[in-house]
Amino acid sequence: MRVIDCPCGHRLEGADDDELFRLAREHVDRDHPEMQRSDEEVRERVAADAYDA
Repeated sequence: MRVIDCPCGHRLEGADDDELFRLAREHVDRDHPEMQRSDEEVRERVAADAYDA
């Protein structure tokens, strides 16, 4: 399982980085729309900050 922790305290868990990207994209759009992150920026964050759990 892959995990990424949002600075807001929300923990996202997915089977792989692709699922984690999808979950992170949904989270940012729903909970942080003011951030206006592109898909590329979300993918970069997953690549840099996700870890195995």
